Amino acid sequence: MMIGDSMKKFLGSFGFSPIAFVQLVFITVNAQLIYAFWDIRNTLPKDFPIALGVTDAEAGTLYSMQGLVIILGTIALGWIGDRFRIRNIMLTATLAVGGISLFMTVASPHLSFPVLLACFFAMLLFSEVLFKPANFKAVRVSTTEEHQGVAFSFFEGSRGLMAFVISLVWTAMVASGADSKTIMMTASVIVLVTAVLVFVAVPKDARVGDDDMTASSTLEAIKGVGKVAKMPVVWFAGINVFCVYGTYVAAGTYFARYLQAGYGTAAVVTAVFAPVVIGLRMLPLVTGALVDRLFKSAAHFMRFMEIILAVLLAAIALIFFTSPAAVTEFPAGETPQDIVPGATFWALIVLMLCASACCFMIRGVYYAPIGEFGVPAKHSSSAMSFAITLGYIPALLGPIVFGSIIVPSIKNDAGDIVTEVLTPTNVLGGAFLGLAALALVACVMSTVMVKLKAKRDAEGESATASA
Repeated sequence: MMIGDSMKKFLGSFGFSPIAFVQLVFITVNAQLIYAFWDIRNTLPKDFPIALGVTDAEAGTLYSMQGLVIILGTIALGWIGDRFRIRNIMLTATLAVGGISLFMTVASPHLSFPVLLACFFAMLLFSEVLFKPANFKAVRVSTTEEHQGVAFSFFEGSRGLMAFVISLVWTAMVASGADSKTIMMTASVIVLVTAVLVFVAVPKDARVGDDDMTASSTLEAIKGVGKVAKMPVVWFAGINVFCVYGTYVAAGTYFARYLQAGYGTAAVVTAVFAPVVIGLRMLPLVTGALVDRLFKSAAHFMRFMEIILAVLLAAIALIFFTSPAAVTEFPAGETPQDIVPGATFWALIVLMLCASACCFMIRGVYYAPIGEFGVPAKHSSSAMSFAITLGYIPALLGPIVFGSIIVPSIKNDAGDIVTEVLTPTNVLGGAFLGLAALALVACVMSTVMVKLKAKRDAEGESATASA
């Protein structure tokens, strides 16, 4: 009894009720496992496209479908999270994603590129447009306005923990000699099994929020999009996410790929690098405590971290500009030993990991200002969807840009790679310089939100005093 009371008291200190917290845990579990197949691209940045039968540039276009479906559908359909039961949303999306993943696994590499585009579009339509806004609404309403940073950091940090575990599984399979198709099949099965777990675990009548927090009609929910578009914080938060998410896209998939493209790093090294980066996604668990205890608001924390992120990205760019590879190409499977000095290589890895850590810590709270500024709960999905649409534009453009700068390898008539061609490091340095500039823009957006928050708080105190 005392343990139960202590747990209730502990959860209550962060604004959670026991029921709301359990619901948040279920939402968080499925929110990550639904991406088991999609996240293979992070652990196998080179071999996953090969298994699909595409080049890096074509893979970038496939990955950009994430941004496309968000831009086309999230604003229009984000309010679905306000209207339907959580279990129905989770089951529909998870089964669809698992089925499409399984189809691509079985049929690749013989699928045409247009068919692959359609598959990625459909898979991400279910996981991003139908599923994600409901997740964010669940996080938004799970706790009070003052503890939004804790709720979002728990969500992102816990997802990072599960992503880390899954990436370790993929890395172990790579080390044991499993090919890409075996890993893809395993991921597809995980997604489908998750749907069964959701059906058993999530209560039949559970909804994202209470009735008084939900728009009373579909028309009102759609009108909510227009209302939130007039809120400055939604725009500033969205632009902030836009600037940081470019680094997130690069950190998740292209940091390791650029080590391969610029210096011929072995697949096993990048497979090990990937789970370390993914493991850093647990840092939002620390972010929540930092924001709640040491900073005045999430915007204050983001401004601080974005300055550090800009410096780290600029340092990575400088190393790429000043450290070209010793060769420009080599026979496939015969990577020279001294392409780059060891100190330079490890300095790059450390800086990339630090930049990833900063990015993930910011990501843990970059939607929190929407809750901190008191956006009406019944329009929270619309507000989140609007910010998501702005913020996730790099999910459309980033993979296309990042993938296109990688120089393709030379293949024989049978389609086998015979010569590895390295990408000029000054080109890779230019990409990181651009990310550093975006981090500075994000810092400006956070500064604006800090000032808006201070003005809002002052007006609130003045109104309280006059009353």
